[in-house]
Amino acid sequence: MSFEPKILGILCNWCAYAGGDLAGVSRIQYLPNIRVVRVMCSGRVDPEFVVRAFLKGCDGIWVGGCHPADCHYISGNREAVNMVNLVRRILKHLKINTNRLILEWVSAAEGARFAEVINNFTNQIRELGPLASDAEKGVDGLKRKLEAALSAVTMEKLRWVTAKQTEFRRDGNRYGEVFTGHEIGRMLDGFIQEEITAQEILLLLRQEALSVKEIAHKLELPPPYIMSMVYALRKKDHLILKEIRHSSPLYAANNN
Repeated sequence: MSFEPKILGILCNWCAYAGGDLAGVSRIQYLPNIRVVRVMCSGRVDPEFVVRAFLKGCDGIWVGGCHPADCHYISGNREAVNMVNLVRRILKHLKINTNRLILEWVSAAEGARFAEVINNFTNQIRELGPLASDAEKGVDGLKRKLEAALSAVTMEKLRWVTAKQTEFRRDGNRYGEVFTGHEIGRMLDGFIQEEITAQEILLLLRQEALSVKEIAHKLELPPPYIMSMVYALRKKDHLILKEIRHSSPLYAANNN
């Protein structure tokens, strides 16, 4: 059977969604694979929305908003750029093709462009195949990674850095240090790896008690790095020492 992708559009009320209305009343044909969620501004699109949509089985996601400088809320689409930058880096970390997430601007007067974006994106996702085809370690492994990413994007650290991207590039931090896009990207990549790894460890240890070596094997990461993560999680009381087996400590998630 041929693959038909499931695509979610998260569209700004004032432009992209209105462009879809124009396409409808103008009887402009486009592929029917998309389902749309309307938000008041593309800047309202939370990273959690996108990661959760992939976890629920979407094969591709289009975030749509007003053209640059035409945002109804002045700077909302700049925040959408920052959000998409974060989520694409998360997808890359999870080894999911980043072309499954697009950010495209469509105005209320561009019904034809609305249809064009949907048709092009649908065909692009058809070529990529279902989301499960990106699962190098199986569907269960991909699901665990997406669940870890979903927890990670709700954490304060990632949300704070994402929100500060524009300010860091324009005004710098409290010490006046202005960051380049490359420097911000490296900072984000470090936080992404740290937060997602921590959440993956917690997910594993909610299922069974494991040693550092066993966690490292399951996550395919160096044991010294896992040891440092376990130590940090224990300091925050997220983990407990469950038992000692053959001289190896076994850790479990602290459910209290």
